[in-house]
Amino acid sequence: MKKTDLTAIGAAFCLALSGTVGYGAEEEDDDTFGTFAGSALIASDYMFRSISNSNNRPQVNVDFNWSHDTGIYLGLWASNTDFGGTGNSMELDPYIGIAGDIGDSGFSYDIGYWSYFYPGSPSDLDYAEIYITPSYSADNITISPSFWYADNYFGDDFLDGVSSLAYEVTVSADFQRDISVSARVGEQTFESAFDYLNYTYWDIGIGKTWNDFHFDLRWYDTDGIDPFLANPKLGDGELVFGITRSF
Repeated sequence: MKKTDLTAIGAAFCLALSGTVGYGAEEEDDDTFGTFAGSALIASDYMFRSISNSNNRPQVNVDFNWSHDTGIYLGLWASNTDFGGTGNSMELDPYIGIAGDIGDSGFSYDIGYWSYFYPGSPSDLDYAEIYITPSYSADNITISPSFWYADNYFGDDFLDGVSSLAYEVTVSADFQRDISVSARVGEQTFESAFDYLNYTYWDIGIGKTWNDFHFDLRWYDTDGIDPFLANPKLGDGELVFGITRSF
């Protein structure tokens, strides 16, 4: 696994998907055809479910997406990474889904399919997750639980045929001057024979939007990482700063 990014800092793709991917601006040419949007992010680390996927080095990612008024969207996300096997430095993630509001109730949904590809890896570590993210907003508060299921976690050459479920909840609040705070807590779990790999993750941070830029300062941490899954040092508490430019 995100988890959520070329060994050297390079371009990648990031976009706003109902709070799933990041921040994005939209340019609409034709209501019938749909809308294109995208963003680019540079950060001091690539954190995926609070584990560094760039070996505690900086991350650059970009994300392009197309969405339609019906709620259907698809896109491609790309980033540098130090995961995905020896010699691999890139992660490419195509995705597709549908999102929308449920009337004026304050409830919304986002359901989709997210694929993870490591094109430089000599091993088969590609896999995919199905995700469901309902959310509820009232005044300036949003609560978003999220569920990510994979039937073959991290490909045939890691945990061949082992299923996983990551579940989490994010609470965010918007304030004046385009300032926001948010916190997330979740657990990455595996089927019973591999439940010793389960671990807990969380993050908390503050963000500021200015024109087409979003600045984020966030603390990430984990508990219970088994060395077989990842180096526990990659899940130690870390403060990460990121800047997103939407377009």
